[in-house]
Amino acid sequence: MNIVVIGGSGLVGQNILRSCEERGISATGTYRTAPDTGTNRELDKTDPVSVRELLQEIEPDAVVDTAAFHAVDDCESEQERAWTVNAQGTKHVASAADAVGAQLIYISTDYVYSGAPSDAPFSETDSVSPVNYYARTKYAGEQAAKIATETTVLRPSVIYGLASNNFVTWAISELRAGNEISIVDDQVSTPTYARDLAQAALAVADQNLTGVYNAAGPTRVSRYRFTRDLAASFGFNQDLISPISTEEFGQEAPRPTDSSLDSSRISNNADISFRSHSAVFDKLAEIS
Repeated sequence: MNIVVIGGSGLVGQNILRSCEERGISATGTYRTAPDTGTNRELDKTDPVSVRELLQEIEPDAVVDTAAFHAVDDCESEQERAWTVNAQGTKHVASAADAVGAQLIYISTDYVYSGAPSDAPFSETDSVSPVNYYARTKYAGEQAAKIATETTVLRPSVIYGLASNNFVTWAISELRAGNEISIVDDQVSTPTYARDLAQAALAVADQNLTGVYNAAGPTRVSRYRFTRDLAASFGFNQDLISPISTEEFGQEAPRPTDSSLDSSRISNNADISFRSHSAVFDKLAEIS
């Protein structure tokens, strides 16, 4: 199997490339501004000619599109950029992947659901109701991805790991420095370990599974509880973490109250197991 990972320098992309290396899978990772571990080709997914030429050159069996403008609040103020990358850029990737007969695996988001607590956890049959502009562009990306004849959409939730900057690496840095942090306690999700999401992407590629799949961790948890559990595993002072409401925190973009996902469909169809954040934290604390 030959894979192209678009956005290979990001958190998910790095984990996919590392998993490919471990399994002996031929993989090409792209980067937008700066190369990182495993990336060797510069690519701007908003440039249709560059995308088409790269995929025609490599002729991959599968393309995993992880590249996105995912600064949720910035998407509200930079809507043109968000649409250009997340919607139009994905359209270019889908068209190019289809032209070479490659399966397209698109990494989307739990934010496409309404986030209403009464409806959570959400399954793939639940209706889509994006709560902010970022989510709107990602759902548009899902629709654009379907241009490819063979398309798989994976919807994760709060992706974390150590390979690249994300909420967990920020929290570890702050707590290790002894800084007090305020974390929202009224936003619930099912945090997804990037390593597990990478394995899921390779599994659907290997088995040629198509369609829409939730791909998230098994535990519903608030962002505040998630951070407290992180501190407990790493031996940080949990008293440094204070709860704050979403309203008090004042984020520019609306957030879903409960975007937790039911990922049983992909677990049953691809024999994928997503680990709880507590188990992952314990493991990461051992090796870091």
